[in-house]
Amino acid sequence: MKYFRRILLVLNIIAALGLLLSYFAPVINPYKYWQFGILGLMFPFMIFINLFFSVFWLLRKRWFALISLLVIAMGWNAFSGIIGLKLPQSSDPDDKAIRVMSYNIRALSKLANYPTKSPKENKEKFAFFMEENKLPHILCVQESTMPNIKFLQSSMAYPYYCRYPGYNSNTAILSVFPIDNSGVVKFDKGNGDCVWADINLDGKIIRFYSVHLHSNTISIQADTLIKIDNIEKNKTIKGVEGMFQKYKFATRVRYEQAKKIKKHMESSPNPVVICGDFNDTPQSFIYHVLSEGMKDTFKERGIGFGTTWAGNLPGLKIDYILADPSVNVISHDIYRRQFSDHYPITTTLLFQ
Repeated sequence: MKYFRRILLVLNIIAALGLLLSYFAPVINPYKYWQFGILGLMFPFMIFINLFFSVFWLLRKRWFALISLLVIAMGWNAFSGIIGLKLPQSSDPDDKAIRVMSYNIRALSKLANYPTKSPKENKEKFAFFMEENKLPHILCVQESTMPNIKFLQSSMAYPYYCRYPGYNSNTAILSVFPIDNSGVVKFDKGNGDCVWADINLDGKIIRFYSVHLHSNTISIQADTLIKIDNIEKNKTIKGVEGMFQKYKFATRVRYEQAKKIKKHMESSPNPVVICGDFNDTPQSFIYHVLSEGMKDTFKERGIGFGTTWAGNLPGLKIDYILADPSVNVISHDIYRRQFSDHYPITTTLLFQ
């Protein structure tokens, strides 16, 4: 028993050290030390591991519980990125508040067999879900096809839209307000894309971005790794190494993409709102680059866990809405419906 406790203590120290190092991930450039990106990605899981150790030692009345508790307390501010403690703000009905949604719809491919076996019925259920939760005035989507756009326009009455050109599943912005101008931010390498639109909100021009940064592509590998036959064939170690190499490449590509978007945002003559799938957690350098000087609507008005990834790696928050600091954030919501491998997120904004 004494030997077992020593093993747990060593594991506890490793977990606490990992959590401590993850606090530095948002300020360390992935080109120099990409390993910190992995720690940022693992941040939600390391919190729960350290909480487990704290409870374990507390139940045994041992001071070892202080190891994880002290480390958790040191990074308390970082928790606001994944756990929301803010209630929605009440707004005057006469206020011209704007509802904005960001949603990686994955080309609506899940509607082929979810939630029923009838694609037609599923499309109707999806449209009803959107209407039931108050259609957003502005819908920023990622991984959309032209048929998706036509469906959203016809079923939800969006008269205006712009989309990243091409036949692939690309970013798009749909709006009930006129689009005065639009364009794209072109990336030099990697998958992902970015489209922007200057939208006329009753005389006030706001620039909206729909962003999809380079994918990690590690969730498919994770699904493969957990299969029993692969574990038996000793493929797990090689698979993990492959995941790390893919993440190393992906985080560096995302950094270059984020820099381009940030530069474009800073040149905007109008206030900015950026929506999208960043494919990285709030404890990442990429999020730090894009969120600097902006309001994260989840941090402002979110409540509960901020998970937006609906895949097999639970607890990940990789979708965001960032608003100009002059904007008043009224609310932030996450809808736990699995019409895609991402959950849709919405915010209500009041532009001064």
